[in-house]
Amino acid sequence: MLKYNQTTRTTGNNLVGIWRPAFIEHNQSLYAFGGGGHVTDDLRYLDLSTMCWKALHNVQGKPPSRRYGHTATKWKDSVIIVGGCTDNQEYCNDVYIFNLMTQTWCRPTTVGTINNRHLHSAVVFEDKLIVFGGFSKTTDCTYVLDEMCILDLNTMTWTTHHNMPPRYNHSATLVGNKMYIYAGKDEQGTTVSDLFMIHLQNEPYTAYPLICNDQFEDLGMVLAKSQHFCDTTCGKLFVFGRYTNRKQLDNSDKNNSNNSISSDNDLIYSLWMLDLDTLQWKKQECSNHFEVGGWNYFIVIREPLNDKIESPRSQVFCNSLLFLGNTDSSKTQGYDHFRDALTINCESLGLYDLGEPRLPTTELLKLLNIPEHSDFSIRTGDGKEIYVHQVILLSRWPHFENMCTSGMFESVTKTIVIPESFDVVMAFLKYIYGDTLDDSEPWQILCELLLLANLYQLHRLKKLCCQRLYTHHMSIESCGYIFEKAIMTDEIGLKWLTLKFMFQNYGSFIKSNVFNQLSAIVQEEFVKAVPDEAVLEVGRSEYAVPKSMSCDRRQTFVIEYPVETHTSLVSVGDSSLSLRI
Repeated sequence: MLKYNQTTRTTGNNLVGIWRPAFIEHNQSLYAFGGGGHVTDDLRYLDLSTMCWKALHNVQGKPPSRRYGHTATKWKDSVIIVGGCTDNQEYCNDVYIFNLMTQTWCRPTTVGTINNRHLHSAVVFEDKLIVFGGFSKTTDCTYVLDEMCILDLNTMTWTTHHNMPPRYNHSATLVGNKMYIYAGKDEQGTTVSDLFMIHLQNEPYTAYPLICNDQFEDLGMVLAKSQHFCDTTCGKLFVFGRYTNRKQLDNSDKNNSNNSISSDNDLIYSLWMLDLDTLQWKKQECSNHFEVGGWNYFIVIREPLNDKIESPRSQVFCNSLLFLGNTDSSKTQGYDHFRDALTINCESLGLYDLGEPRLPTTELLKLLNIPEHSDFSIRTGDGKEIYVHQVILLSRWPHFENMCTSGMFESVTKTIVIPESFDVVMAFLKYIYGDTLDDSEPWQILCELLLLANLYQLHRLKKLCCQRLYTHHMSIESCGYIFEKAIMTDEIGLKWLTLKFMFQNYGSFIKSNVFNQLSAIVQEEFVKAVPDEAVLEVGRSEYAVPKSMSCDRRQTFVIEYPVETHTSLVSVGDSSLSLRI
């Protein structure tokens, strides 16, 4: 994967001259089929480890006809292509399946049929392909579909459900057993910015309105172009598209009654995040990355981190937001809409994908450090003994398993020495026994536990420590120490979160003894992160500065980190200062 927050040019057999292909991600590769412009029926993929485009050779079977406005949906180890519009402007309703393992196309025979369509959406839920909406036509007219069609992938049987909101050029995102339908165009061809939700386990299927157009206008979140991209991670819905603040446009020309967008100069690419529990939207301030050129695709990439002891349900992922576009400001002949790539680490936004707990209860914790029931002991760096159970450590701690199977001295003496303090080792063992962290664990212990988890390559424990440090323990007193441990363990997300906190509370941080206590290497890392273009501005701080840590006026500087583009504001008595990029 490319470096975070830096635009990188892809190489190889790029998608030159193609717009709006359909993408799916599989095994750290991004597959693309079809699209308008220089249309082909080839399947190409972007290797996300090398950022090189490649074509699939020796493909078996007959592929779908050249098309755009179709959908590509992943099902097990296959890609399902549905519908679209051919280069002869004919709408399709056919179904093709491409097996990614055998690299073979097939066109299954279906029972029943659906309307021809393009610019629809599709998701897979429990071996069912859910196709929503789209634009269709007859010999007499074109029209917007108000239906949801379901293809049982085991029997290849179509069923159709009507009375849905008519939509095309919208997005459909599956989160658990719910499908979220966002934005697009309605039956009048008007771009809308609303959100519906459909329970896919409950028939009859009903589209429940969650957020209406007016609410998006109040947020300043009005889609200017119906095309957008939507994906999900950690219980959040991310939307990327071209937006305008309609209220700002109205204020700039109160005498102009036409609310239509006058030019592309009025539009900005924006990334918004919806908390699906609270239905609260938050704009992610990364628009500076998209100020030049055009950005034409967005997806969440999930990279699994293997602990060797993880089950599929509890597997930890390191997630990234991937954007594809072209940073050239002018579209020349042979324009490549997907030449440049940018990724943003989800953990730098405070989102940790930890999976579900492996252990259903904490009953095993009751056995920890009970001498009469134990068959092994751990001696800590401060000379204390902790009594444990070999069978539990074997099943939950790969390092311990390797030690025992290799016949090391400790496996014979039934004692292992861990140089950390009793409190740190005890916190570590509580995780081994209970797959959890104590809510009362102090930040100093969590920082040392982070180092221990890194040493033993326990990714879930590392991420639990990072999440807890960020959400519960970020302060002027702790931030320097957390920053140092994030560097030592190569936890990029925690490092950026800590930097952002220190920049937002720059005055308090610099004037405290915390900065002076950092090693020279860590101080240098901090200084290097300060953007060259940062400037001082007036602002306000959300962080309450303890009187013991400040002078009478409590002046506090803020430096805005490159991932963000807005100005963070902090208090300075009656006035304030901040640094803007």
